[in-house]
Amino acid sequence: MPRFWDIQGMDKSSDIVELRKRIDAMQEAVQPLLTGSKIRNARWEDWKYNLIHATWRERGNKRTFYRMRIVSLTSAITVPSLVGLNLAGAGGVVVRWLTFALSLVAAIAAGILTLYRTGDRWLMYRRLMDDLMAIGHTLVDSFSADSHGEQVAWQAFTSATDRAIAEYNKTYEAAVIHVAQSGSSRPGSADHDGKK
Repeated sequence: MPRFWDIQGMDKSSDIVELRKRIDAMQEAVQPLLTGSKIRNARWEDWKYNLIHATWRERGNKRTFYRMRIVSLTSAITVPSLVGLNLAGAGGVVVRWLTFALSLVAAIAAGILTLYRTGDRWLMYRRLMDDLMAIGHTLVDSFSADSHGEQVAWQAFTSATDRAIAEYNKTYEAAVIHVAQSGSSRPGSADHDGKK
C-alpha cells in the first residue's frame, strides 16, 4: 500500500489524475457489471489499486533511475578531468578532496542502482501498468448487456488480471530478490554452484 506521503504526491501528479479520469470512464462503461456484486466491486477496486500503484511506482523508479545515472555519469566524467589537473598548494588540496568526494558519489550512485535495481523495477512496473490497462480496455470493449456475455467478459478480466500480477511477481522475484541474494548484478546469471 502506498505510504502516506506517496498518497499526497499522487493527488498532485498529473499522470495519476489523468489515469483516475480514464479509470472512472471505464468504470462508468462497465457499471452494470459491478452493480449489486460486492465480489466484483472488490476485484475491480483491486485492479484499480494495482494499476494506480504500478503507474506511481513506474514513474518514481524511472525518475530515480535517471537521477542516479546522471549523478553517476557526471561524477565519473568529472573525476578523470580533476585527476589530470596538476595543481600545487591549496588548490591541489581542494582538487584532491573534490576528486575523492566525486569518486565516492559516483560509486554510491552506481551501488544504489545495482542494489535497488531501479531500472529493472521501472520496466517491470511499466509492463504491469500496460498489461492492466489493456485488460481494463478489453473488459470495456467486450462487455455486453446479456448475462452470458457479461460472465465471459468478467471471467476473462479476472483471469488476465491474475496472470499479469502473477507474471509481475515472478519477474520481480527473479530480477530483484534472487539477484540481490546471490550478489549478482545480472538476472539469470549463474549462482555459487554454477547452476542457472
